[in-house]
Amino acid sequence: MPVSVYLGESNEGSVSWIPKNEKNPHLLVVGTSGSGKTVTLRSLVYELGKSGIPSLIVDFHNDFDDLAESILDFKNITINPLDFSGGETAETSMYKVSSILSKIFRLGVQQEGVLQDAIIESYGKYGIGLKDTMHDGAIPDFNTVRRALEEKIDVLREERRATVTVETLMVRLRPLFDTGFFSQKETKKFDEIFMKTTVLKLRDLPTDEVKYTVAEFFLNKLKYALYKKGKTDELRLYCIVDEAHRLIDERSPLNDLLRESRKYGTGVIMSSQRPGDFSETVLANIGAFIAFQCRLDKDSKFVSKQMKIDFESVQNLTETGTAYIDFSSSDRSLKVKVKDYDSRTSGKKQIKNMRIEDTAKTSSDEIKIYPEKKYQTVKSIPNKKSKTSESLHENPENYSAKIITHEKTRTPLHWFFDGIKKSWDDLGLILSSKIWRAMLIAAIVALGFFAFNWFSILAIIIFFMVLGFRKV
Repeated sequence: MPVSVYLGESNEGSVSWIPKNEKNPHLLVVGTSGSGKTVTLRSLVYELGKSGIPSLIVDFHNDFDDLAESILDFKNITINPLDFSGGETAETSMYKVSSILSKIFRLGVQQEGVLQDAIIESYGKYGIGLKDTMHDGAIPDFNTVRRALEEKIDVLREERRATVTVETLMVRLRPLFDTGFFSQKETKKFDEIFMKTTVLKLRDLPTDEVKYTVAEFFLNKLKYALYKKGKTDELRLYCIVDEAHRLIDERSPLNDLLRESRKYGTGVIMSSQRPGDFSETVLANIGAFIAFQCRLDKDSKFVSKQMKIDFESVQNLTETGTAYIDFSSSDRSLKVKVKDYDSRTSGKKQIKNMRIEDTAKTSSDEIKIYPEKKYQTVKSIPNKKSKTSESLHENPENYSAKIITHEKTRTPLHWFFDGIKKSWDDLGLILSSKIWRAMLIAAIVALGFFAFNWFSILAIIIFFMVLGFRKV
């Protein structure tokens, strides 16, 4: 059955996004800050998860931590961009790495050439040729490249030649080298990403350049993991990129994913505050376009042109959460009030956040809510026979509250253990009562006459405690 994601309501009824019906499974969300863009991304991740589709989320602002089943914060993992085991050649890897770093760190032509030479030399030290597609031994990493550049500077100094180009390159790349993320054996297994929603956490990285580099290299690794996984007609993963304008260009792995990932069962969802940041080539690969309020006139004009809506209508999108949605399968756009994330999860949150036992009474039952354990549920309070086998947490969105019937009948054994438990909690209160102190002393004295052993004394004390709290 095709994946269907409910988006919200229009004047014509409910609106859902069915990726399989569109020319591509990719989706673009644009809108100014506070318009509902990020909330909609969260909703999409939630709904896809309900359909069994995990997401890989490139998160620059820690907006998705609570949705993650796995968080990659690079404190305990590393990846090696020079590892070409995904099916590419060492030469392809070299050009991709140098291209990404050149774009992000604004390297000149000469600096990019020096970097390429350092990568080639690093491969050579490990016996790897540029045309190799696999290597059984160790693979060089960024520490190897760094040493190659340092050796280059030493050689140039000995020959009294200019070292400015290499030294400037080293200065620009130093923040990247110093992180150590790319200078150890690769520890991330990409198969895990296809099984659970994963957040690539970037906010705490030292500089914007390092954040973008990590994101680019990770997406490049994802691309080759898809190649290795093979083609499929079924959706098995979505890649979510917030603030995608930071990454998208002709040299970006994200652009490669837009062109190729559909064949490998993967869709891409991107967001940006500026719709004009995306080229015609990128937009041509988008199957659905969601546009919230855009404050700048040129952005509103861009949306108006793309969606074939008059400019004034786009400008009047002032209500948070209201957007125009354009599907490639439709010849016109719809104005939709998108259902926000909190509304989708309110029932689930209510159950998850309950920490006390709420009690209500009916004529026949004592009804109690147990939020943290799996109990049988009833959909109708008065009818105890309407039990189902569904547990409290299996499908919480289907119920506004989950309840179970709990019989009043209690045995002496229940009172005995409840009394012990509560007596421990209130021991100070018990001993502060003169009557209780007198009774306990009398019991101990009586035992002194009849059966002086500590086991009997303890038994009498517990007996009085239980009697005193028989109405727990």
